[in-house]
Amino acid sequence: MSTHKFQVKLYLSNPEALDLEAVIPVFHEFIRENTLADFVIDVADYGHVQDGPGVVLVGHGSDYYLEQREGRPGLLYSRKRDGSGDAGEALTDALRRAVRAAGALEAKSALGLRFSVDEVLVRINDRLHAPNTDATLASLRGVLESVLGKALGAGPTLAREGSERDLFTVRARAQGGSLADVAARLV
Repeated sequence: MSTHKFQVKLYLSNPEALDLEAVIPVFHEFIRENTLADFVIDVADYGHVQDGPGVVLVGHGSDYYLEQREGRPGLLYSRKRDGSGDAGEALTDALRRAVRAAGALEAKSALGLRFSVDEVLVRINDRLHAPNTDATLASLRGVLESVLGKALGAGPTLAREGSERDLFTVRARAQGGSLADVAARLV
């Protein structure tokens, strides 16, 4: 299966520290200083939406959300544009970018945010080419196990979630170590 619109969510290990208002100037700084090495152009504040998208760093090829969906705050990276390569390369790229952004947010000590890599949510924002079915999971299992295994270490467990009306969603659980460990494995 060839798909590229991967979303990757890394959860906060200290969700009580999240202050969406404090994230807004940090995201503006990321734009000015090209912190994420990505073409990001705007910041949108959806903090008023309960369990919603939070604060969004909008880009040309991808968006970064510090969001609160599922009642669990975290960083969601969403790849919008086609890149070169196959699904494995697209997922690896999405993970790298999510980890880079989470690391940049952790580096802002005033925010006090810490991310866990023991659980990673992967979605595909393409219901036509990747419906949320067991057949899609079967066709992508090798890619998911390979990329997530490399990133998170020893064989993560994968579980498809949601109904066929939802985006294709897989939750991966493993003892991933630290954000720095995952970043080093993705080099």
